[in-house]
Amino acid sequence: LLFLHVAMAVIWVGGSLVMQLFAFRVSLARDPARTAALGRDLEWIGTRVFVPASLLAFLSGVLLVVESDFLGFGDDWIVMGLLLYAVTFFAGLLFFGPESGRVGKLVHEGSPEAGRRMARLIFLTRLDLVLLFLIVFVMTVKPSWNDQALLTGIVGALLAAGIVWWRYRAAIAPAPPPSEPPSATSA
Repeated sequence: LLFLHVAMAVIWVGGSLVMQLFAFRVSLARDPARTAALGRDLEWIGTRVFVPASLLAFLSGVLLVVESDFLGFGDDWIVMGLLLYAVTFFAGLLFFGPESGRVGKLVHEGSPEAGRRMARLIFLTRLDLVLLFLIVFVMTVKPSWNDQALLTGIVGALLAAGIVWWRYRAAIAPAPPPSEPPSATSA
């Protein structure tokens, strides 16, 4: 059970990180066909890989607690992990997967809304990745509600989320107007 739990978490978190790297490469290419393909791929991988892996990670984790003589569902770190899991699982199931498909379709159609929606989707999935790493932190450090380690994890997650927000704001900022070349009379 522990192997299954860890393996599914590795697939889920590692796969999410790899998808972010692909999204970064696609954003640099500025190729609408490649962006549309990425949206379709994210939807496919989300529903066929991330959802099953996250469900198996959850179920094996629950079974580990049930089978254990020293773990309980009232343990602070288990409660934290379950709360964070619920947020990221339902965000992926109800929003990220379907929205990836919708954005891919908009890009394929050449919709002017596609770029803005893709940027928002990438931003939100990066925040989700921060949550996934916070889950890994909670599962490995096992903090309690009044533990200094919990504060460390939260501060780290907030810093990472701040960097993600800053990059998102930079990505959606309007391009500055082109500067006028100096005229011959201004010299």
